[in-house]
Amino acid sequence: MNLTTLDASLLLRFRTNSTIQELVDELMVEEWNNATIYDGYYNECQPSKCSYSYQGKNDFYSSQYISAFVTPLQVLNLQTQAFVSQFISSMTNDYLLSLLTIKTTTQSNSLFSGQLTNYGLDTLSNNNDVYSYSARYGNCSCASSATCAYESPIYDPSDNVLFTVPGIYIGCYIIEALLQSNLQCFYNETCINKIQSYFTYYLSMNLTTLDASLLIGFYMNSTIQDLVDNLMVEEWNPPIIIYDGYYNECRPSKCSYSYETKNGAIYIITTVIGLVGGLITVLKLIVPRVVKLMRRKKEPTRPET
Repeated sequence: MNLTTLDASLLLRFRTNSTIQELVDELMVEEWNNATIYDGYYNECQPSKCSYSYQGKNDFYSSQYISAFVTPLQVLNLQTQAFVSQFISSMTNDYLLSLLTIKTTTQSNSLFSGQLTNYGLDTLSNNNDVYSYSARYGNCSCASSATCAYESPIYDPSDNVLFTVPGIYIGCYIIEALLQSNLQCFYNETCINKIQSYFTYYLSMNLTTLDASLLIGFYMNSTIQDLVDNLMVEEWNPPIIIYDGYYNECRPSKCSYSYETKNGAIYIITTVIGLVGGLITVLKLIVPRVVKLMRRKKEPTRPET
């Protein structure tokens, strides 16, 4: 037989030394051809009518309310309240999930705090090797928990505790300690003055105590975590629905209204009397004429002579 050598210039993906296994793995296909005729697909599936709207403020403003019929005011109020509640819940869950992801990632990877509040660095005495050690807050180790914290003390130069700030915590991570803290000290003028007395060199400002009478959904000892869980919103204003504007957009071209009621006894009596009176009047007009007509027909006719 006559054998012809294979042409290496025709190779695309394979090589002259490619094994049969490599060819089988690729189903012995050198190159797959791919052609898509989008115009044919679009002509089959194109919509008869297309509309598009986009508003870039936020997801809530871009939501549209669509109804087949004009919604009554009471139903519209209930639906709007449900939409707002769903929006608040969705936004809160998304934010808290993002915050939890950041905190969990930071703790699980043992990332060093910029203030070295969770881990410290030291060197061995016999060489220059550096090692890390976890900080402890009471009986809690930052290696096992990111929420280790205690109330923040103020020390003198000899490391003696001068004052412990109530409600303000320090811990492994600043964010974790902050979330466990509360603002009760800032509702107390004595507490604020006490703190300022230790920081007169660094802190010089006029501070006003928070007004507890303005609290609605929180308390003086509510933690920062409580505030964050509510997106730091004290109270959500109820949605304002301008029903006239909605109705003008969705009002029907034709409207009918019917009202059914049970007639009273007086109405029935007066109606019957009116019918009887009208019937008597009609009979007075018709009966005499009918009688005269009948008499004329009964009178005998006289023969002419």
